[in-house]
This record gives sequence, C-alpha cells and structure tokens, in this order.
Amino acid sequence: MGRATMTGWSRHSFPEPAAFRLPYVADHAELARRTRRALLDGPGFAVVTGVPVTTMPVQDLQRFSESLLGHFGVPLPQGRGADTTRAWLVRDEGVSAYTDGRRFHENAYTSKSRGYLHLHNDRAVQPFGHEPDYLALLTHRRARQGGDTLLVDGWAVHQVLRQEFPRELDALHTPFPFDRRHVTPAGESPVVWAPVFEERGSRVHVRCNVKRNETAVELTGAPLPSDQRAALDALHHILSRPELRVSILLEEGDCLITDDRRVLHGRTAYEDHAHAALRRCLVRVMLADGSDADR
Repeated sequence: MGRATMTGWSRHSFPEPAAFRLPYVADHAELARRTRRALLDGPGFAVVTGVPVTTMPVQDLQRFSESLLGHFGVPLPQGRGADTTRAWLVRDEGVSAYTDGRRFHENAYTSKSRGYLHLHNDRAVQPFGHEPDYLALLTHRRARQGGDTLLVDGWAVHQVLRQEFPRELDALHTPFPFDRRHVTPAGESPVVWAPVFEERGSRVHVRCNVKRNETAVELTGAPLPSDQRAALDALHHILSRPELRVSILLEEGDCLITDDRRVLHGRTAYEDHAHAALRRCLVRVMLADGSDADR
C-alpha cells in the first residue's frame, strides 16, 4: 500500500494479523525505521510485539517508553502548567465518560475510565497545545475481559464520504469547533477551530472527534450551520460501519503506533481484575515528527 493509495483500508484488508505486526528488536533506532515505513508507506499503524516490559514497575516502564519511542519522534508533554509528563498512564481511575445525568463529561480524561471510548484522533483537540503526528500505546497489562482497541482509516472514511456524501464532505473541509476543556493549556481558549479533513500535498490529514464537536457548541454560543450539522451526521454514520473497523486486543508487551494524522482509534468497554496489581495499564506517548517531508 503506497503513499498514492488514498482509498485507505477496511477490516477486510488484513486477512492475517501479521500484516501489521512487527517483532521487537533491541536496536531501537532500527525498530523505529521499520515502524516508520509501516506507517508512512503502509496502513498508517503497526503493532510492535514482544516488548520486554511486563516485569517492569510502572515508573520504569514510563522511562523505558520514552527512551524506546524517542527514536521514532519527539515525545510531547501531556499535562498542564508544570506537569511535563510525556508517558501518560492509561488506566481506570474511576472516571466516567458520562455524568450521573448521562451527559457527556466534557472535562473528564476518558482514557482513564473502563468504558467505551468513541473513535477519534488526539490531534483534533490540540491536546495541551500540541498537534501530535504519532500516537503510541505500550501495553503493560491487559484487562481481564474486553478493552479491544478499534482503528479506522481516515482515508477510507474520506473516500466513502466522497462517494456517498460529496456535499457533506465539502463542508467537512471547513473549520469546525472542537471542545478541549479537558486538555486546555493555561491561558488559552477551550475551543479550537479546524477542518475535519485537510489536503496536504498528496495526503489527507484528519482531525476527527464528533463528540467534542457537539459539546463545543455550548461554548461557542451559536449552533452549527445546517450544512455542518448534516456533515457531522454523515461522518457519524460512516464511522459506525463495522466493516471499516479493525479490532485489536493488545497483549502485554504490544506497542501500537499510529499516524495520528490519518488513523482514528477507540476502545471497547472492559472488565478489570479485582487485584490492583493486575489491572489494565497502558502507557501513551504522543510524538512530533521532526521531518517536514512527512507532514
């Protein structure tokens, strides 16, 4: 699958998991080169298997993940103010994506829950003032049941919209508001504006988070124009199609790396272990790519 193939992939593009899996090698610079090829000349994601992390304490794992992934890009801070954490722990901390009244919890870090996580890419909300090029999730421990990672190719979504909803696709190339109350840098606006799809040379860059588009409306004080509302409805309709989704259960020692400019990710709900030491825990690292040629 070369760079010029803009139609993207679907679930049926991967008859064997080996199509997107890479074995871990201790030469991290070489591993980064192999992974980069898979992302930029392949499907936009890869799963590195067999990373030797399962016996590490969490703090050692965080340091190791920064060292490992630092060969792939520049790890970005994931915190506010003095918090410069670059290896974010993705684990249940009792947060719910919804309030008691079943309203979406705009201020919650939904990654720190065990509920369903809707499809999105992180750069859509410019978290902590950054637009990450790549996103990595290194699995320390998996859940007792569930917690599958869901992936969708933004290029495939763009192609389906072009074929079935061309008018709505045009609207998705115009700026939309995104609610980023949970990741707003100090002194900046909780709303950022950007198109969902943006053509950059031979590539399409994606910023997709329909839920955060919807909650941004109350912050802007104005409803979305009818054409943009229809465009979000069309986008939501396409994202709900199961044939576009790849489901991956990340095992302990698996590291998923995605091109966050292209690939959307989500998660199924999960049930965790009773013992705290066994509970699901991943490390998330957001990365900037220093190569202008790949932007």
